[in-house]
Amino acid sequence: MKIITKAIILFLFLISSAYSACDFNANFGDNKSAFEEKIGGRSFPSEYPGLEIFPMLANDICPNESLDDIGIEFKFLNDQLIAINLVALNDEKNHVSEKLTLMNYTKKVYGKFDTSQNPKSYSGFEIFEKPNQFVVYKRFPSQDGMDEQLYISTPTFDKKLMQFYAKMEMGMEENNNEN
Repeated sequence: MKIITKAIILFLFLISSAYSACDFNANFGDNKSAFEEKIGGRSFPSEYPGLEIFPMLANDICPNESLDDIGIEFKFLNDQLIAINLVALNDEKNHVSEKLTLMNYTKKVYGKFDTSQNPKSYSGFEIFEKPNQFVVYKRFPSQDGMDEQLYISTPTFDKKLMQFYAKMEMGMEENNNEN
């Protein structure tokens, strides 16, 4: 009987830890003013009117996830939460990405993916389509070091955000062509 009880407890522990994810204390579609009351913070200036980004440290929002040196960007389009972006806050030697913190969190929460035998050398992106979630993990070298991010949205809000960016880019091109 003790073996069965231990097996059940172990099974329940494994299930709960396999699906544990950060509770961002915000839901897609939330109004910016409600977010500010609940979480606080100040928006970061955006180059696009209508888009506001609230940067936070992941450990402040998700203290139980050990997301050291990971930032969270809450993106609001026209005062509505439309996306959440986790970003590795790398230094010139990419210490954060070298620890595989964001990659391991992504694998734990959204699913495993092939990173070869040396995950530190992984470069690419993975798309996870879950019910009412659209998630993209990316890790690419850039001029400023490793660019590692986890983008979380819904299919509907992701489409709105991409349409917004396309509209802004087209407007910038038109302004440049007029000059």
